[in-house]
Amino acid sequence: MDTYLTFIGDIHGCFETFKALLGKIPVQDNRIVLLGDIINKGKRSYETFSFVKKNNFEMLLGNHEYYCMNRNKAWAKELWLRMGGMETIKSIKNCLNIDSRDQIQEILAEMSFFFEASKRYILVENANGTKILATHGGINSKIFRQNNYKIDLSLSIDLRIPGSFIFNKSELAKIPNCIQVIGHQPTEYWKIKSEINYKLDTGCVYDRKGMGWLSAIMFNLKEDRPPTFFHQKNID
Repeated sequence: MDTYLTFIGDIHGCFETFKALLGKIPVQDNRIVLLGDIINKGKRSYETFSFVKKNNFEMLLGNHEYYCMNRNKAWAKELWLRMGGMETIKSIKNCLNIDSRDQIQEILAEMSFFFEASKRYILVENANGTKILATHGGINSKIFRQNNYKIDLSLSIDLRIPGSFIFNKSELAKIPNCIQVIGHQPTEYWKIKSEINYKLDTGCVYDRKGMGWLSAIMFNLKEDRPPTFFHQKNID
């Protein structure tokens, strides 16, 4: 088992910012995991995807990857485009210098295949026996209660449910002896810690007060120490 476990929040196509943040994070004995939403909204989604794939980064499924995977289905087609899919398509065109609809669909299919293989969650235990549960959107209190306060049952629900752990926008459940780490919910960087949980989407792609940052958190799994934070201001 690696000594360190690091999670990086929503990148949303901010490729240069992502690379700059990586330069601040130690790599030795460190398992680095992306919390999802690496694409859409930002200008360099395809470059981000290519870099993540080429370097075999471990990542969790985010709602924007889920939209991409289901973009040709009636329920998701409009959502995919409205939630940033158009920006991803533009980045494919610009990066690869293509304009053919068929070629673009081939690239999106390649991306979808990669996203399909991504993890849905990560659950590990640190030195003092506390569980660390990472998902894109988190388990909320209602879902946790409806599933008899069981983590495994809460992670087995239909992903399309609005309160599922990739779409959740509600407050996170307070799970005994468990820390939740999520992205998805844009949060001012000084509000990352929410009681015992952590919200790492510090709105990298947004020009808002307290946002416009890409953030990461690093846990020491072998020693009982507070986590370490890393931040990078958006430079894209």
